[in-house]
Amino acid sequence: MAYIVGMDRNQARMITTSLDDLIDKDNSVRVIDAYVESLDLQELGFSEYSGLNRGQPPYRRSDLLKLHIYGYLNKIRSSRALEIEIKRNIELMWLVNCIAPDHGTIAGFVQKNKAAFHNTLRNLTLILKGWGLIDGKLIAIDGTKIRAQNSRHNCITQSGLSKKIEYAEAQINAYLMAIEKDDTSNDDLKEKLQTYQNLKEQYLNQKQGLKYEGLEQKSLTDTDSRRMKNNGSLDICYNVQSVVDSQNHFVIDISTTNDINDQNQLYVMAKDATELLDVENSTVIADTGYYNGTEIKNCIDDGMNVFIKKAKANNSTKDNEFRKEKFLYDKERDVYVCPAGNELSFFQNTSKNGMKYRKYKCSNCNSCKYKKACTSSGTGRTIQRWEHEGILESVYQDTWNNNDIYKQRRCIVEHPFGTVKRTLGYSFFLRRQMDNVDAEAASMFIAYNFKRLLSMFSTQELIKKFR
Repeated sequence: MAYIVGMDRNQARMITTSLDDLIDKDNSVRVIDAYVESLDLQELGFSEYSGLNRGQPPYRRSDLLKLHIYGYLNKIRSSRALEIEIKRNIELMWLVNCIAPDHGTIAGFVQKNKAAFHNTLRNLTLILKGWGLIDGKLIAIDGTKIRAQNSRHNCITQSGLSKKIEYAEAQINAYLMAIEKDDTSNDDLKEKLQTYQNLKEQYLNQKQGLKYEGLEQKSLTDTDSRRMKNNGSLDICYNVQSVVDSQNHFVIDISTTNDINDQNQLYVMAKDATELLDVENSTVIADTGYYNGTEIKNCIDDGMNVFIKKAKANNSTKDNEFRKEKFLYDKERDVYVCPAGNELSFFQNTSKNGMKYRKYKCSNCNSCKYKKACTSSGTGRTIQRWEHEGILESVYQDTWNNNDIYKQRRCIVEHPFGTVKRTLGYSFFLRRQMDNVDAEAASMFIAYNFKRLLSMFSTQELIKKFR
């Protein structure tokens, strides 16, 4: 039986082909080359060198950026992995003309140009807008938690330290009692006692440090990261916000934060996106995690349309039939009408966190047969109304009237996160500190937008567009 056999590896051969002949004309690496060559790197904030300084000549910034984008597009983001890949990967040899920078040079390029990667993502957005692939008429905002380079054990909290101190004290007492009962001098017991005494002192110092800094928690390895809920468990993460355009699901912009929730992110993300795209009357959709009266009002004041649903908040009795949403407000008479038909009249002005409210109280609670289901207060049911509550009511009504549009939110904004975390495998960060992590996050979404482009156009079409 005959077998398919390759060439003899010891046979001398004369290779007359060029690197360009080895790279297919439809290879996506040619798109990366055309894209980077079209950029003004100095304008984007990359440090350029004249090449006239003494010493070893530097690598061109454009070659290092090509290498960086190729790495993120092909799941190779470690500088050491790229150093290996560049010596054996024919696509990379073609892309950067066979240069072979070491991992220190590759990592240093990213470190010195952190802000430029975010600028590159925003510039790519403008390019896509110019091609008519982004219009900004309907944008969706969402966030995802991406794990930081910080172990859970290297994150201290006030409550966690209290438990550790309590445990250390119990161990100290146990060893003291053991030493007292032991007539002989037991060095092993004394050594363990000293260990727990040192630990207790360390925990007390850490707790005092948190109190002095006014913090509830602190990460010791990556000080900017925070403990957050991530897929049902607590993990040390960053909260990466994204704005996605509905037309072709391209990411417009991102922001890396360490806020443990999304409540303060709606306006800043929507404002930055609409200003970048220079659009007016944009419609913004977001999930209940972004529901914040002040943030919604700011968006409306800037001329945006907001579709957002409010999380269901039960009253003190946990009875859904007597939630605040079930009480109807009569604007002309300035009263609330409860589900049982009783009226709640205004009785007090109040304020909280700089926000002004009007309080309404029911005068017929004691005689109402639904009192136990409505409120647990002995003085009767009260409702407070924010001074701009009318805006929230209008947004609530608009959202339900356009529920078919609101339902598109998940399809628009969660697709990029799925691609970045599952297809590309970027569920954790390699770098530490906010500015470094933001550069890494921007690179992830540059890669995502490139994958979208490569699925929509042929290589030759994209090369012509970039040129």
